[in-house]
Amino acid sequence: MTLLGDAAHPMLPYLAQGAAMAIEDATVLAACLDRNPDVPAALRTYEASRLPRTTRVQRDASHNAAVYHMGGAAAALRSLALMAMGGDRLISRYDWLYGWTPA
Repeated sequence: MTLLGDAAHPMLPYLAQGAAMAIEDATVLAACLDRNPDVPAALRTYEASRLPRTTRVQRDASHNAAVYHMGGAAAALRSLALMAMGGDRLISRYDWLYGWTPA
């Protein structure tokens, strides 16, 4: 038995990745099961291959939650910093996330 998506690694909404991680999990799980007829070994491979990425997404979403919910002077500085970064630079920080392709 294995878990995927929010059952395995619930996501905060601050990177909009809850459904995306479930789809990625399913893709990786299918590939692991396709490559290895030993189901327990395939499940271990699936878990090991997903853990670093889902951990990073959770960590970055938690960071964004803290940043987005700042108040007072910290919020004003945050807004100035985000405007100075510009949209392209801000999005490029997440190329590792939004540019994922299955192995």
